[in-house]
Amino acid sequence: MPAEAARPCGLHVLPAAPTLADLEIGYATRGAQLVACDAARRLAVQTHAAEHALESADTRRTGRR
Repeated sequence: MPAEAARPCGLHVLPAAPTLADLEIGYATRGAQLVACDAARRLAVQTHAAEHALESADTRRTGRR
């Protein structure tokens, strides 16, 4: 599996004494970070699968192993 699929996501961390605004900003920021991280992981896995499908198709076409 590609390294991008296993890389941990960076997440926003609240300050020591968060205000209501800090909580709201943190909630929105973390949500956006999770969506972006999930999309990057999904793309890495899909690309990996597509590469293997192309290799398999080429192997079947040429008869090589």
